Amino acid sequence: MPRRDALTTVELVEADDADDAVAQEPGTRTRSRKRWWLLAVPVAAAVLAAGVQLGSDALERAADARIAALPGAIDPVGDSVQALWRSEPGTGALAHGLVAHDALHAVLVGPDGAVSYDAVDLRSGDQLWSTTLRGPDPAQTDPLYPNASTCTPDAEPGAEPERVVCLVTDGPTPGAIEPRPGTESRIVVLDLADGHVLADRPGPPVASLAVLPGLAATAVVEDRHVVVVSADPLTGRELWRYRHPEPSEQEPWIGAGGGVVVVFGTPGGPIVLSASGDRVPTEPGTTGWGTTEEGWFVTERSDPGGRIQRVVRPGEPPVEVTGRLLDRTVDDGSVPGLEVSVGGITSGWDAGTGEQLWEADISVPPYQDEDVLIIDGMVFLTSDDAVVALDARTGETRWTAARQQGSYVGQLLTDGAHVILVEAPQDGFGTAYLTVLDRRDGAFVRRLALPDTVTYPVSAGRHLVGAGPLGTVVGLG
Repeated sequence: MPRRDALTTVELVEADDADDAVAQEPGTRTRSRKRWWLLAVPVAAAVLAAGVQLGSDALERAADARIAALPGAIDPVGDSVQALWRSEPGTGALAHGLVAHDALHAVLVGPDGAVSYDAVDLRSGDQLWSTTLRGPDPAQTDPLYPNASTCTPDAEPGAEPERVVCLVTDGPTPGAIEPRPGTESRIVVLDLADGHVLADRPGPPVASLAVLPGLAATAVVEDRHVVVVSADPLTGRELWRYRHPEPSEQEPWIGAGGGVVVVFGTPGGPIVLSASGDRVPTEPGTTGWGTTEEGWFVTERSDPGGRIQRVVRPGEPPVEVTGRLLDRTVDDGSVPGLEVSVGGITSGWDAGTGEQLWEADISVPPYQDEDVLIIDGMVFLTSDDAVVALDARTGETRWTAARQQGSYVGQLLTDGAHVILVEAPQDGFGTAYLTVLDRRDGAFVRRLALPDTVTYPVSAGRHLVGAGPLGTVVGLG
């Protein structure tokens, strides 16, 4: 950029002096210099302004590129959205399956009842590999008894998984319309690169499995007591065992999240165990249990000021928030440790201390996809009638952009330069849209209609997919 202090001072000649000097050669040179500088000053100013604008544009493009490269961001959205590929019928579970190595992964039950774990390329829709977990079994095709086989990533928080631990069973899910016990199960470990089997060993006849990094746990009733057994997924070596002190006849269900194991169906309510098998106390009055998209464990209890969620994260102290914790789709780290909760109001919390940092008069209804973007010191979220950008440090509103009227739900995403709202009809009928807004000021850029046969579009890595007819998955772009 030109330096202002480098400009030379020019002595302008008064008109009378100029007339006296017309006949003199030096005077002619003086007028020439004067005319040059009078022209050069506005030209230099224009060049300077253009340079500043070019520099500003370059900085904005660099910031957009940095954000676009973050986990959770999607590829840039063009002027239209088309169906790029469509999976085979009966593979709809892939739409909400594990995303790893630029592929979708899910447990699929074929028309003959065979159970497999499949990987599909997100760019082309091509099947990358398929590993059979159970052979054909007509009983597994009964919709009253959906198969309970599951595969769960075995990875440290935030790391891309390299393997999954699978419970392979002939039993139905615990929520089956007509529950029935399974008769057999196996614990199978698969390599996500190509689907080859790393381990395969017998397991108890259960319908659920808890997986933490380097740990797989099952829960059964032995001698009228719930017994939890944790083992190394690869070797089967027992790591620890927990026996509930009170007798029970109910079949337990087990899960994991936030670095802890949770067992349901025990006398007195669910119990929480650490990764080393120690009992973890829970808050009195806890009425709800669940996990976030990030795999954190959440409990919920009522409070005179509204419901309270207690969030358990691996290796960090629990944090309590008022309302419902939002899942961070993208977080660039510009406000470290910020968590955001919503309900009748929106609040910002310091995850390290549990201190409430701010609150904003923004109401988010519970049927919304509860996502938040934290980018460049701003919080982006959806209220019942708008997309809202807040100052991440104070909660003050930076901008709002009206959303479509009607019962629309969907994720809030970014491609770096834009904030993108997925607006899908809540009942699954009608056209879904992507509403594209400028990230910096919320200005409307465009609204793109998705193909009519696609419902409930979601992000999958850097891509968008949606549910299609006949249990298919549609790749969008």
